[in-house]
Amino acid sequence: MSNNDPDFVHKIVLLGDSGVGKTSLVQRYVYDSLSPDVGRTIGAVLHVKKIEFNDVVHKQVIWDLGGQESFSELREQYCANSSAALFVFDRTRLETFQNIDEWLTALYSSAGKIPVIAVENKIDLESVITSEQIKGMLEARELIHLQTSAVENTNVDSAFRELMQIIVSERSKKE
Repeated sequence: MSNNDPDFVHKIVLLGDSGVGKTSLVQRYVYDSLSPDVGRTIGAVLHVKKIEFNDVVHKQVIWDLGGQESFSELREQYCANSSAALFVFDRTRLETFQNIDEWLTALYSSAGKIPVIAVENKIDLESVITSEQIKGMLEARELIHLQTSAVENTNVDSAFRELMQIIVSERSKKE
């Protein structure tokens, strides 16, 4: 492998309502930093990270989608041809979790039934969502549940690594 060229390229989308911490998670993961004045994402912002996984170089093209309702018509376009997604919700705002089907519908209609991990963000704060609510909703949708905190840098890399593991596993099933 010359010049660290990737063997595989994967498009990953971050889904979720405005203010759930998608941008903070991707900043932690890609740049190992956290800006205190993260504003709202307008449309979508693209980030790229190369990682070595199972002795193979993978290029992750990560799309951070704006969560505002005004961008809902663009979601399907941004999700097209995705390899996998992280659905991020804010444990301090129940409505961000309850909107899961809206996000999954947009994703699945444009990208097909691709792997999705549900990320409960802001675990450094008190939750208003019960574990039973989370378990019931995510089991019904067959989604893996991970907890993260971008502020404390808790499980951020783990969420992306777990998603990468699923992508690689799914790809090997198809071969």
